Amino acid sequence: MVESIKNFPNMMPATGAADVSVYKTPTENPGKHANGYELSLTDEGWKILDEKSEQKEKKASGKKEAAGEGELNEEEQRKVDELEKIDKKVKVHEQAHVSAAGGYARGGANYNYVTGPDGKRYASGGHVNLDTSPEKTPEATIRKADVIRKAALAPADPSPADRQIAADAAKMAQNAQRELAARQTESGNSNASSSSYNQRQAVGSGQL
Repeated sequence: MVESIKNFPNMMPATGAADVSVYKTPTENPGKHANGYELSLTDEGWKILDEKSEQKEKKASGKKEAAGEGELNEEEQRKVDELEKIDKKVKVHEQAHVSAAGGYARGGANYNYVTGPDGKRYASGGHVNLDTSPEKTPEATIRKADVIRKAALAPADPSPADRQIAADAAKMAQNAQRELAARQTESGNSNASSSSYNQRQAVGSGQL
């Protein structure tokens, strides 16, 4: 399962004050400030100001990325590309279950989502709830078990849970077939046999 990828603005380290010396500019050649004063920085002072300028640019860039604006860096784009592939694969997988299950699917597919570096949500996993309870007659149960088994194995890459549901459906069909054979040997007592069958079968549900 893909973990949540969150993007936070860069945290800024604390810096010390710059070394500054102040001198008065001649009136005939006024400086940068209206009060006639300029700041003359030492080498260390210029270094600190350059660092602060870079930090401000990074912070502004981080805010844009967190808001889904601006361009992603190479690593973030790689993560987005990966999430897009996973999203597509998950949705194709679950839709295959839904399409094959027909009326035995309890609602549509359910998805788990993660948020990518671009602020968008991507499906990272999912499941489909199936009605796997036996029907009123062995014949109907056999037909239902066949649909459930095919629905469980419908995706190109069935998961271990999908294969388990398919195995359970095969067992349900076998039990129903044995019950049907027993009914056929009991002439004139089909209603009693069908009632006995319903009492022995447990109501269940499966999740693909």
